[in-house]
Amino acid sequence: MRQSTMKKGAILTLLGATCWGLSGVLGEYLLNISKIDSTWIIANRLFYAGIVLVIILFLKDKKSLMNVFSDKKDILRLLNFSFLGLLICQGAYFLAIKYTNAGMATVLQYTGPVMIMMYYCVIGRRWPMAHEVIAIAASLFGTVLMATHLDFSKLNISTLGLFWGLFSAIGLASYNISSINLTKKYGVMPIMAWGLLIAGVVVYFGTGSNYIPENFSFIDFLCMAGVIIVGTIMSFSLYLEGVRLIGAVTGSIIGCFEPIAAIVFSFLLLGTTFGIIDLIGAGFILSAVVVLSKR
Repeated sequence: MRQSTMKKGAILTLLGATCWGLSGVLGEYLLNISKIDSTWIIANRLFYAGIVLVIILFLKDKKSLMNVFSDKKDILRLLNFSFLGLLICQGAYFLAIKYTNAGMATVLQYTGPVMIMMYYCVIGRRWPMAHEVIAIAASLFGTVLMATHLDFSKLNISTLGLFWGLFSAIGLASYNISSINLTKKYGVMPIMAWGLLIAGVVVYFGTGSNYIPENFSFIDFLCMAGVIIVGTIMSFSLYLEGVRLIGAVTGSIIGCFEPIAAIVFSFLLLGTTFGIIDLIGAGFILSAVVVLSKR
């Protein structure tokens, strides 16, 4: 592979991960500073990101966008991906931000790759290999370190924050596992677009989120637009194009920059501070992802 192609892929992947990190911080501003209802943010993000992506793909290639609806079994798989994968992953992530902060929530979500590995060990009826055991231990230790600071008499993050952070990791695992066959058959972006829109329509209208919040400022509008455009549409497009150029293994390692970006943006934009122990814990969790990527 040409060096220029590798460089371009690495930059695109890094930009995608950075967009995801920034999205979490924008969500944190909306949730914890503007005090906007978390359900409204989740519903509007899914709904409008889905609409925009479907329109873009419809204009580019109408036929490939609609292909998934030609097979009844794939429609059911798409619904499973939409509700048990995307909705849980995205919804629980923003709830984790609400009860902790963007950096902490993003790091906790990165225990998801370890859950994916454990799932395949169970269904494959095999014991984890040596590097997988190391990854499990690193991920568990990192999570415990961030949650307790090794003082087991108390939690250093809220119980709800820890719960939703780990639940978002389950959603991340489900989202990745349930999308594999669909994305191989129809491509990533059509499945992502329909997944977002289907979950978005149900949550948007089901929760009555089709309103403008009281005291919704121009800054709130910009943050919400950033969550939808930068944190969803641009992030997935940049990251997936980068991974296409450099491969999933290298891409997943570079993708570990997302929680680092979230921590940096939290500090720069919101003044959120993280202790040394929290950063060490984050390092252990991210090292588990790197170990799993080097299979």
